Amino acid sequence: MTRTNKYWNDRFTLLTESLLKKGERYYQYLEIEYKRAISSIQKDLRDFYGRYGEDISYADTKKLLTPQELREFKLNMGDYMDVADRERISRLHSLQYQIRQQIDIISATRLKGLTRLSEELIRESYYRSIYEVQKGFGIGDTFTVLDTRTVESIIAKPWVPDGSNFSERVWRDREVLMNELQKELAQSFIRGDGPDMAIRNISKKMEVSKRAAGRLVMTESAFFANESRARAFKELGVEEYQFLATLDMRTSDICQDMDLRIFKLSEREIGVNWPPLHVWCRSTVVPCFEGNIKQRWARDPKTGKGYYVPGDMKYKDWYKEHVV
Repeated sequence: MTRTNKYWNDRFTLLTESLLKKGERYYQYLEIEYKRAISSIQKDLRDFYGRYGEDISYADTKKLLTPQELREFKLNMGDYMDVADRERISRLHSLQYQIRQQIDIISATRLKGLTRLSEELIRESYYRSIYEVQKGFGIGDTFTVLDTRTVESIIAKPWVPDGSNFSERVWRDREVLMNELQKELAQSFIRGDGPDMAIRNISKKMEVSKRAAGRLVMTESAFFANESRARAFKELGVEEYQFLATLDMRTSDICQDMDLRIFKLSEREIGVNWPPLHVWCRSTVVPCFEGNIKQRWARDPKTGKGYYVPGDMKYKDWYKEHVV
C-alpha cells in the first residue's frame, strides 16, 4: 500500500495535536490550583492585616508572636517544615511561612502532575507513531516495548541549554517565586501599603508564576511527544523525516523557515531541526520513506514475515494485541 506525503502529514499532525491537548488540559487543571493558592494567600494577608492593623509598620512586623499566637500558628501549620520546633517566630516570618506552604503545595502539584503527564505522552507518542505507520502500510513488525527505565531516562533527560530537566526547573521556579514574594512582602510593609495594595502586588507575582508554569507544561509536552517519536522512528527504520510547522498567525518565524525541510534522523538536534524549537512550539515531524518498508519488514530474518495490520484497526485493539 502506497501512501502520499499528505497522508502521513495529516496522520502525524492529528497525533501531535491530540498529544498537546493533553498538556493543555493539565495546564487548565493547574490554573485552578493556582487560583486556590492565590485565594489562600490573599486570605492569609487579610487575616494578618486584620489582626495587626492596616497601618502596621515594618518594625511591628518584626515583633515576635505572643505565646498564644505561636501556639495557634503551630497548630495551623501542622508538621510543615520545622515550625513545630521553633520557639521564636516573628509576625512577618509567620506570614512568610504561610505563603511558603502554599508555594510548596503548588510546586509539588506541578512536579507530580507533569511527571504523570510526561509518562503518558512518552508512551502514547511512541506507540501511536508505530501504530500509524503500521496501519498506513497494512503490515507490521515486532518492536521494542518501552520499559519503566527507558521512560524515566527520557523524563530525566536535560535538553535545554542550561542543562536542567523539568524537575529541576520546577524547583528552581519555586525558589525564585518564594524569594520574589518575600521581597515584595517586606517592601510592602516598608512602603506602608495597605492590604488591598499588598494583595494586588503579591497576586501579580503569582500570575507571572502561573504563566511560566504554562510555558513549561506546553514546551515539555512538545519535547516528550517528539522525543518519544524519535525512538519510534528509529524502531521503524525511518532514516529521514520532514519538519512540519503549524502554520497560522501564531507560528514563529523560525518554524515557518523550517517548514517542509527534510533531515536525516541521525542528524536531528533538539531546538535546531527537531521540535520544540522554542517555548510554546507546536511544530511536529513526519517520517519520510524511501523504498518499500513493507518488504524490509517481511525480509527481516529475525522476525520473519511480520504481521497484517488492517487499515480500519483501532488503536486500542492494536495496543492490546502488540503491546499488552
